[in-house]
Amino acid sequence: MPDPSKFAQALGTDSFIVTCELDPPKGFVPSLLDRKIAVLKNKVQAVVVSDNPRARMLMAPVGFCRYLLDQGLELIMTLTCRDRNRLALQSDLLAAAGLGIQNILAVTGDYITWGDHPEGKPVYDLDSIQLIWAISQLNSNRDISGNVIEGTAPSFTIGSAVALTGNPVGPQVLKFRKKEKAGVHFFMSHPVFDLADVEEFFKQVVEIQTPLLASVCLLTEEQIRGYVLGNYPGLLIQDSLSDKFKSVHSTEFQPRMIEHTARLIETIKKDGRFRGVHLMLQGAEEQIGELI
Repeated sequence: MPDPSKFAQALGTDSFIVTCELDPPKGFVPSLLDRKIAVLKNKVQAVVVSDNPRARMLMAPVGFCRYLLDQGLELIMTLTCRDRNRLALQSDLLAAAGLGIQNILAVTGDYITWGDHPEGKPVYDLDSIQLIWAISQLNSNRDISGNVIEGTAPSFTIGSAVALTGNPVGPQVLKFRKKEKAGVHFFMSHPVFDLADVEEFFKQVVEIQTPLLASVCLLTEEQIRGYVLGNYPGLLIQDSLSDKFKSVHSTEFQPRMIEHTARLIETIKKDGRFRGVHLMLQGAEEQIGELI
């Protein structure tokens, strides 16, 4: 069995972990990525490569991950159930293992009608809980039909998402527990903007054994000024935050938002319930030094 990934080793320590999301390109121009890669390499324990996020068609994550591995980055490859059946999911996982990708974030996927190909047909053959179990099976050298995998078994570190701010919170707690039983090794939350919003979840999940990273999103001016519940999938922006920034002049918006987000990250770091933060910088990855 391959040695544990660097990210898996970090999860086994007491260090505060920082990861950052990076979308694959729509096309491929390496020169446009160089500065982001150079900055992230020195600031994070792993880069999370998304998989057609918000149902927008981009480069396949397995190819982009291989390119980033060649640049010296530690990778977490997102794999969504929306676009693939169980055959394709397992094939992509075997390809990832063969290319040296050891960390997987298993997600169900945003609705296809939210993206740039709304006429597409979603698959959802498996959900994220079943995908976690499927990856665990591959780690045991078998596919989900029980067939033996040739050669050395993969050694995937398996992650998944959790909606700490879901309302009602009960179904989210149930999914969280099911993912734990399926074999997940770490969780990343949906975006958190205020720790007060996660208290209902932690009332029901008092003690968490699996490492949990809080996702922090650097909001854009467009998202704040144009926010209506439901028009930005996965974002639940409280009125108090929206009201705070709607009156900020455009020239001051980004520095003020960076300052606000940096304070939130420091609060999460001191909170004690989280093993780290996952940064969603939405194209502003070069600003990471101002946040951590």
